[in-house]
Amino acid sequence: MRRDQLPPHKTATYVMQRWQAVYVSVNKAACTSLKWLVADLQGESRERFHRSLSREISRTMTIHRRSLWQHTPMAARLPEEELAAIDPANGWFVFAVVRHPTARMFSAWQSKLLLREPWWVEQFGDAPWFPRVPRSPDEIVEDFTRFVAAMAEDPEQELMRNRHFSPQRRMLVPDRMAYTRIYETREIPLLLEDFERHLRARGWEGEKLELERANETPLKPVRALFPPPVLEAVRTLHAEDFETFGYEDAMPGGLDPADAYPEAAVHEIGRLIERAERIGDLAMRARTFKREADKMGREAAAARPVTPIAAGGAPAANGTGSHGVRALAARARRRLAARARRGRAALR
Repeated sequence: MRRDQLPPHKTATYVMQRWQAVYVSVNKAACTSLKWLVADLQGESRERFHRSLSREISRTMTIHRRSLWQHTPMAARLPEEELAAIDPANGWFVFAVVRHPTARMFSAWQSKLLLREPWWVEQFGDAPWFPRVPRSPDEIVEDFTRFVAAMAEDPEQELMRNRHFSPQRRMLVPDRMAYTRIYETREIPLLLEDFERHLRARGWEGEKLELERANETPLKPVRALFPPPVLEAVRTLHAEDFETFGYEDAMPGGLDPADAYPEAAVHEIGRLIERAERIGDLAMRARTFKREADKMGREAAAARPVTPIAAGGAPAANGTGSHGVRALAARARRRLAARARRGRAALR
């Protein structure tokens, strides 16, 4: 494989050199579950992800912090010789998973916008198409249809360049990158069979491969979300996905048989929004305290007295300034302790 064949987002590639396999992730296409599968195969530390000071709304979602992966390199960071060896023709299992474009768009809208994940509120919360905190089932449908219409009106706007909403073909670039297979989400059982067969042929002795459930969205799609204008808009926005991956009907499968969402669903959305906001608040506070603690630690380290060495290697007598240096270090330690106490109090 050459560098000019790689996907445009370098953090999307997960190279498992021991197993001669590469996973290329697509957002909102079972990527959370697949990343945990890869992380376990690679011996990544779950605790390392869980203790990160991110604004992810659950432990499961912390797997997306690419900088925390220690044993699974990105393809773009491999030396030329190692990168060149990656090729399905050389026995490598290079795979990705895609999802029906309409179902994927609703899933991304729900998890990132409707549920108001903190980063998305910061970036897009003032946009006229950003969903309200719903007060009725009808508002959920109204806000999704308004959102799709706004995206269709300006397909080049910033949100549509984000990996959660952009066409999957652009992320996978199958016209230039060789894959063993690109699976649809409905083919995940087949993917697990194929991948397990590949692993066992290379000495893997683990249990049967299974995906953990990682669904962060409470609402299944209902037919009311997809009137003809919405289906036409999604087909236009993601035309290359429909063509490349063989999706014919713009109406997704797996719809909830209900005609509309119950009031209980609206209440659950409100509860999850409040949770996301609170997690965002705490994460930002924790990051502030960490920055302050790190700064105080650096100041304290810089203030530690250094014992001078006299001629002959013997420690020299303390200089007249040593008392002042010790006093400065003591003040730094007291300030650090005081800030830590205030931080703990704020989190109670």
